Amino acid sequence: MAHSKIGQESSASAAGNPPKVEIYTWQFCPYCIRAKALLDRKEVVYSEYRIDGDDEARRQMAIRAAGRTSVPQVFINNRAVGGCDDLYAFERSGELNALLGRQA
Repeated sequence: MAHSKIGQESSASAAGNPPKVEIYTWQFCPYCIRAKALLDRKEVVYSEYRIDGDDEARRQMAIRAAGRTSVPQVFINNRAVGGCDDLYAFERSGELNALLGRQA
């Protein structure tokens, strides 16, 4: 399931290379909802993969996430960023904007 939002153009998108943001979720997971809320606030366009009850999708996610099986799992330009707490830590440090190709 893709989430589409028209947001402010980042320096990466201005260069023609918008960041590829992906998030693996469960529908009613509070951490997933919180992580998506941060991405929404930042007007990030992302692809959401709901893996509720899909063992194969969870296995594929775990391979990409270096063995992590908890949700959410966030990837930016194929880099495993981690879960909700990790995403918010990147936001607090300012590194999330850098990963998204944006200026602080």
